[in-house]
Amino acid sequence: MHTTINILNFNKLSVFKYQFLSFLLLISLSVSLSAQETEASLVEKGANAEKMGLKDRAEQYYRQALLLNPEGLACLPLGIMLERKELYSEAADLLQYSKAPEGFAHFALCLSELEFWDSASAMAEIAIEQGEKASPMATMALCESMRGHQANAYSWAAKSIEADPQYARAYNVMGVVCYRKGSDNEALRNFRKAVQLDSNDVDAFYNLGTMYCLRNNYESALTTLKKALKKHPKSLKLYYCLGAAYRLRGDYQKAVMCYEEVLKIDSSNLKAFLMLGDVSRDQGEYDRAQSYYNNAVRINPRYAPAYKGLGRTYTLWNNYSKAIHSYQKAVQIDPNDADTYCLIADLYKRQGNAQREQNSYKKAARLGNQAAQQWLVKKGLSW
Repeated sequence: MHTTINILNFNKLSVFKYQFLSFLLLISLSVSLSAQETEASLVEKGANAEKMGLKDRAEQYYRQALLLNPEGLACLPLGIMLERKELYSEAADLLQYSKAPEGFAHFALCLSELEFWDSASAMAEIAIEQGEKASPMATMALCESMRGHQANAYSWAAKSIEADPQYARAYNVMGVVCYRKGSDNEALRNFRKAVQLDSNDVDAFYNLGTMYCLRNNYESALTTLKKALKKHPKSLKLYYCLGAAYRLRGDYQKAVMCYEEVLKIDSSNLKAFLMLGDVSRDQGEYDRAQSYYNNAVRINPRYAPAYKGLGRTYTLWNNYSKAIHSYQKAVQIDPNDADTYCLIADLYKRQGNAQREQNSYKKAARLGNQAAQQWLVKKGLSW
């Protein structure tokens, strides 16, 4: 009897445990479903806010959805939104979780902006295989152009335009390819076409402004870039280009103001510190230039252009040993920068070290630098 009572109590306890665990499981499942519904609801609210032009509100909804599921539904729309804000690194971090063809296309675009050319090509290929055309084809064109394969690049850009004749970025990329092929007039036409098709294409405005600068048409560059900045007041690219236009025109104060605007948007922006250093050097303010370059190095000790800037300033100070040290640091970080090897060669020439001058030119020549190759040819030397 005692044993029977224990068995009955055990059975009752087992039933109770089962019922309790089932209840917990039901609650857990209910919460999970609720979270999924909330995530979907927030993403839907974000999409509706975007349609109404409420971009900040849309981003808030997407980020709330992201808190519920960091690899979920919000990754694609928020990634695209961040891409448009030129926050390519953060956008790429989100877009990598999207398995939709559109997600691969935008992921490829962000990777190309970050200059991860091989990864950008790989993602673009996947997007094309999954049915996306114009965007990943334009990215493929850009990647091929950066590799120096301008014929392939031109072909991909043409395919992108054929896939969607109203896709502004395709014309913008075609303009880049034409410029690198030496067809400046054709490049200018394509940049203008891109701007005509999409007044929100920041890259097209940037490239159009750059082309005007290259033609010494600074007034057209300034007009174009100011017009674009009215629509995109936080575009770093546009401020860079506007600063360059002012700098080339000799208006250093306004150039400095442009780069300072960049730092207001992004206080640790390396390129802005680099540009401020260059402008200061142009004005003969070498101490200030060194300060800007050193700020960049403190933020990122592996930022090669800052060491290159330091080298240029030390050269102007006739401190050749520190200049060479700075240049060598730059090529340790970026061994493919042929221009820096030429700068090193010039310093060795000033020091009367013919052998090291020659060796530096050979390194530059192997990287395709024409000036270095011509120097060696005149000396009857190979590389």
